[in-house]
Parts: sequence; C-alpha cells; structure tokens
Amino acid sequence: MHFLDINTFYAEKAGGIKTYHRAKLGYFLRHPEHTYTLVAPGPAYREQELAGNVRVVEVFGPRLSRDADGYRLLLDFPRVYDVIRRFAPDVLEVGDPWLTGAFSLFVRRSGLFGGLLASFHHSDPVHTWAEPWARASGFRERLATSAGRTFYGLQRRYDVTLVSSRFMEDRLRERGVANVVRRPFGTDPLFFEGERRPRPEGRVRLLYAGRLGTEKGAGLLLDVLPELMKDERIELTVLGRGRFADDFGAFAHPRYTFGGYVADRHALAEAYLGHDVLLAPGPHETFGLGVLEAMASGLVVVGPDQGGTAELLRDAASPFVFAAADAEAFLGAVRAAADADLGPHARAARETAERYGSWDEAIGGMVAFYEARLEEAHAPALGVAVAP
Repeated sequence: MHFLDINTFYAEKAGGIKTYHRAKLGYFLRHPEHTYTLVAPGPAYREQELAGNVRVVEVFGPRLSRDADGYRLLLDFPRVYDVIRRFAPDVLEVGDPWLTGAFSLFVRRSGLFGGLLASFHHSDPVHTWAEPWARASGFRERLATSAGRTFYGLQRRYDVTLVSSRFMEDRLRERGVANVVRRPFGTDPLFFEGERRPRPEGRVRLLYAGRLGTEKGAGLLLDVLPELMKDERIELTVLGRGRFADDFGAFAHPRYTFGGYVADRHALAEAYLGHDVLLAPGPHETFGLGVLEAMASGLVVVGPDQGGTAELLRDAASPFVFAAADAEAFLGAVRAAADADLGPHARAARETAERYGSWDEAIGGMVAFYEARLEEAHAPALGVAVAP
C-alpha cells in the first residue's frame, strides 16, 4: 500500500510535526511491504530516496523566517500535483490545515486522486490564533467567526480527520466535524533510557524545552521569570528558538541558563535526565508530544488546564495544573512542585507514558486503521457485506 503525506510544517528545526514524520519514515523503512512518500517545502525541487519504498520529495517553498532550516511555505503546487499523479497513492494525508488542505481537496475533486483523503489535525489555527486575536473588538470577532465557519466547513470534507487527543476530538465534533478518529502519538524508546542525575540537596531543577512563541506559553514564562528566580531553590534552563529567544537570551541570573535550540534528540534526552520538572505553560497543544517525552524520562510536568497537555496531566493524576494564562496560578503550581516529594509523581508520569506506547505501535496502529478504511470503502463495490 502506498501512503503519501503533504505537510508545510515539516522542517529541520520544526518540533512535534518533524518528530511525527521522522517516526513514520523510520516505521516504513522497517516495513518494506508498504511505500511511503513525504512531500514538504524546501529551497528547490529535490527527490531523496531513502530506500526502495521510502522517499522524501521537496518542492520549492519560500522561507517564513531568516533561518534557512526553519519553516517554509509550500507553494509549488504544480509539482505536488505531478508527484500525486506519478505515485498514485492509496492514502493521501494532509498534515497542515492551510493551503495544502484546500489543494488536496481540489485534487480529489479534479479526479486525479481517488483514494482515501485524510487530514491529520496537528494544529487548530482558529483556536490558537484567530480566537485570541478576535477578543480585541467586535469586528475582529465577526471576522474570526466567519473564518472559523469556512475552516471547519473544509475540514468536514475529508474522508476522515485524525487527531491525537480526546481534547481535539471533542473540539472538532463540537464544530460539526463528525468523521474524527483519535490516534494518539507514541514515544521514542530513547526517552525511557538513561539514568537520572540525582536532585541536588535543597534545589529543584526546572526545564523549558520548546518553541519560544506565544502559542507555547513562552510569553507567560518570560513574564514570571524575575519573580520565579527569587526562589533560591530554583535552577532554570530554557531551550528553544522563536519569537522570544532574544529576551530569554538577554536574561541573566546565576541559577539560570539559556541553551538555545537543541536539534539532537540524544542531547534533549540528556537534558531531561538532568532536570526534575518540565514547565509546559502552552494552552494550545493538540497533544503535547514534548510533555509525553519528558514524562517518559521521569520528569514531573507543570502545565495548564487546557489543551493536550491538560489531558496528559489528567491521565497521570498530576496536581501541578494551573489556570491557563494566569501568571500567579503558574507561579503557584511551580512552587507546589518545588515543595513536593517528586518521586511518586515522577513514577506516575512515567507509567502514563508507558501506557501510550512506542512510535512503532502508534504508526502501526495508524497503518492498520487506514487499511481497514480502504477495505471498507472497496467492499460495497465488490459486493461484500461490511459489519457495522
């Protein structure tokens, strides 16, 4: 079976979306009975064959930042059209809700693609960007409402929409997207390995690791940073890149370290092993992959009461949850973690991550789901009864 993914947000310095697609590439390299093609933007057209059954196709996309390895906007749709025509996939999965989604719906309507058209809903721009922007005025609210109707209307036109959390499943169903299926992510075994470095007496080592943007709650962390560091028990490391990188880089304190972007997964795993608490203040996570990885490493997580992070913390019965976007509540949750015996909470976090399983299990389950849906779609034409 041939699977083809299109995602604007696959980039060398991307976050969870890169991890998801790298996991899929690894899975299909180990499963030559299937064929997998990933289409993403790059500086020029290029086809890279990783194996006889696995390839990455880059089509031109201009940079969205000065960073050559950062995000690009996929624009060369004639090339993408040609790739779909040449490889004729059985499953076409759209991994971002922007232009590529509308393009893929057009491709199906044109008759070029007759297989299963799926959307993996990695991000919700209406909830993350449009709704917060709209709160400034009634005019903005009307625009956001109109944009939301259009967006969710398009989302209803896919054969199936995959999501990684119950939070996103409920949100889409509330907005009229009925054919939603939850396929949770897994964890790289790397994050279950290694030996944790003992916590220094009288100290708690905090870590923030992720994009330094508003949607990730980095602005909230920046706002409380001076007050947070007044607590002499606290050591804090911030890792990442993004809008607030210069601000975090400029902050100076003897118990504070800014490490910038960490590309190597082993280095990230080492960072987890050297800390006690992960700060994950972003309320818009559709899953919280970084949170799950940290939990696998035995980190206790402080997170908001919204989004995918809140769901993972509920699964772990964590008490370190705060009201989203509330600075005082955030500080209170961090201080509660600093006061606590973290051992039982760390074990609960790790056990939660174990229940989610590995990436191989997650991708294998997804492939089996797609195969079943295709079989179901073809059965009526063959005169085969399908069980309800």
